[in-house]
Amino acid sequence: MPREASKTFTDKELEIMQVVWDLGEATARQIQEAVPGQAHYNSVLTIIRVLERKGHLTHRVEGKAHVYRAKAKPEKARNKVLSHLIGHVFGGSPASLVLHLVETGDLTEDDLQQVRQQVAIRAEARAATAAAKPAKAKKSKKA
Repeated sequence: MPREASKTFTDKELEIMQVVWDLGEATARQIQEAVPGQAHYNSVLTIIRVLERKGHLTHRVEGKAHVYRAKAKPEKARNKVLSHLIGHVFGGSPASLVLHLVETGDLTEDDLQQVRQQVAIRAEARAATAAAKPAKAKKSKKA
């Protein structure tokens, strides 16, 4: 039985995805030329095919070339990877991820201030949305 395709990206897959996101769409040759380092064409093409099989890339045929584009925007892919990470590494707890970053010193005081500001903005937006919703009328019971 074949194993399930990984929901996360390898380093090389992420390099290729970043190139495709930056260019919008590109041929395998254009991707190879834009990938950092000296990537061999066949290696790049193999990774492109893996990304296509995983559902991250799609292509259209233009003459003899395949022109590749991402199926999702980087934000959506980032959310998917992060959700997978939180679910499998941090027991489904986003707070555990943030606490880990705080404990390891990966979050600076400036980072924490930005997090606090974003949390406050989100809380205000939720409160405004809740206040804007009309109150539901209670149904009267007929005797």
